[in-house]
Amino acid sequence: MKRQLVVVCIALTAMSTACSSSHASKTAPKTAVPELASATAAVQVIVSGLQLDLQQLGHDPGDVSGRFDARTKIALEKFQRDATVPSAESGLLGPATASALEARLPGASEVVRALQSALTDVGVFKGTINGRYGADTLNAVKAVQRKAGLVADGYIGPETAAAFLRLYAQKVPEPTPSGPVTTEPDATGALLKLGSTGADVTRLQQRLRLLGYRPGSNDGTYQAATAGAVLAFQKSEGLARDGTAGPSVQAALASPHGAGPRSGLAVPRIEVDIARQIAFVVLADQSVTILNISSGNGETYKVPGGGTDVADTPVGSFTVERKIQGDEKAPLGTLHSPLYFYKGWAVHGSASVPAYPASHGCVRVSNVDADWLFPLVPVRTAVVLYDTTGRSPGPKGLPSNAAGGF
Repeated sequence: MKRQLVVVCIALTAMSTACSSSHASKTAPKTAVPELASATAAVQVIVSGLQLDLQQLGHDPGDVSGRFDARTKIALEKFQRDATVPSAESGLLGPATASALEARLPGASEVVRALQSALTDVGVFKGTINGRYGADTLNAVKAVQRKAGLVADGYIGPETAAAFLRLYAQKVPEPTPSGPVTTEPDATGALLKLGSTGADVTRLQQRLRLLGYRPGSNDGTYQAATAGAVLAFQKSEGLARDGTAGPSVQAALASPHGAGPRSGLAVPRIEVDIARQIAFVVLADQSVTILNISSGNGETYKVPGGGTDVADTPVGSFTVERKIQGDEKAPLGTLHSPLYFYKGWAVHGSASVPAYPASHGCVRVSNVDADWLFPLVPVRTAVVLYDTTGRSPGPKGLPSNAAGGF
C-alpha cells in the first residue's frame, strides 16, 4: 500500500552534513545542518534506528553506532536494490525506502520510532510512537515546517532539516556542564566517541562492563550503548557529561570514586539518584547495574486539552504497581515497557535520554535498557528515588498540578 511518507535524507559524510529531498532539483546545493549537540544526538538515534532495521532484514550495516558511515550506506543501497527501490533514493532514506522497510520488517520500524520520538520531544507529534508511519507523523513534520515559515509539504529537505535541528535545540536545550567539557585526546592520541573503533574501544567496553555499566557488545565499536554507558559513568563520577571518553574518563575508569547504591534498602530494587541522573538496578543476587536516566525537568508545561502540569519526579520509597510490555500511548508521548511505581509515574524506555533532566516527570532509560530491565523486575519490586540537592518533592509535596508523563 502506497503512503505519503516524509523523506528523511541522511547525509553520507557526517552527522552534521546536509539533507536533500528526493523531490528537489538534482542541481540544488546541499545545505549544511548546524552543529547542535542535543539535536545531533537525536539524529544519531535516528541513524541507529536505520541500522537496527537493516540488521533485522539481514543487511549488515556494521555495529549500531549512530553514524551513517560507508558500511551503513552499502547495506542500505543493497537493501534498496533488493527491494527495487527507485535509484533516485539510492543511499538515502526516502518514501519508497520507508515503505519497503515497513512492508518487510516483522515489527515496528526503529528508524520511524526514533523519528517519532524526536518529533515528540519538540512538541509536534502527539500520536503513538509505534514505528509505523502514518498521517500523524506526516502532520508533525508539517508542523515543524509551519513553525519555520516554510511550505508545509511534509518533505524534509535542507531547509526543513535545519529548521528541525534549530527547533530541537530550542525545545531540548543542552545545559552548560558544571565542569570542563572533555575535548582532549586519550593516551593513544584519539578521543573515543561514537564511531570510534579498535582495541582501545574494546578495553573501554570491558572496563565499563566490569564496573556494572551496559556498554553493548565488547566488539571494539563505540556504539550508542557505549556512549550511554560512558554518559552514566560521567554522571556517577561527577565529570562533564558528553558521552565521550577522553583523558578524564580514562583516568576515572582506572580508579572510580563515585558512590554506589545505598545500603540497607530492599533487594531487589530500582534505585534512582536524581541528582546524578543515574539508576542502580540491584537484583536478588546482589549484582548492581548502573543505567543512564533522565528525570523530570521541574518546568511547567501545557497539557493536551488545556491546563498545565509540573514536570516533577517524586522522591520516596515505592513499589512497581503494574508493568506493561511494549509501547503504551500516554497523553504526552509513548512509554516503552513502562514500570509504574506511583500513579502515572513510571520508569520507561525512550529514544531520548539526554545528559540532564528532560522528562515530564517519569524516569527515562534507553529502549534497550528498558527491554533488558522489564523481565528482571516483577510487580512489587521496590523503587527508591532520592535527590541529594533537596529540590525534588515527595508525593505530599508535589504541586497540585504535577503529574507523571513522558
